[in-house]
Amino acid sequence: MRHDSTADIPAPVDEVWAVLIDVERWPDWTPTMRRVEILDGRELAPGTRVRISQPRLPTLVWTVDEVRPGEAFSWVSGPSAGRTRATHELTVLPDGGTRIALGLDQRGLSAVFGALTTGLTKSYLRTEAESLRRYCSGS
Repeated sequence: MRHDSTADIPAPVDEVWAVLIDVERWPDWTPTMRRVEILDGRELAPGTRVRISQPRLPTLVWTVDEVRPGEAFSWVSGPSAGRTRATHELTVLPDGGTRIALGLDQRGLSAVFGALTTGLTKSYLRTEAESLRRYCSGS
């Protein structure tokens, strides 16, 4: 099961990246996060674990599986029989702004749970994309 959301942000990609990669501050700008804590080191890199607490969802530990500085990162949660992968990708727009594309791909047992929370998942992705847009554009 796959869910996606995008938003166009009237800010340069380097400014948006600085906000996006500072995951422990996400609760400052989006109501979909209660607490985000990096468990290994201070920066996101492949193998870094991050504990995320969200309203109405269980607290999960995510493991970063890819970082492309200034462009994208992704992390995974759950066992291989029920894996969820979340992607965060930035694209430079022709006007100098930035498009954020958020994705959540649920496989196996996670897809079963995902079917029960589809409305919440879609709402959270939209809220996160729009909250990032508002925060980075100062509106």
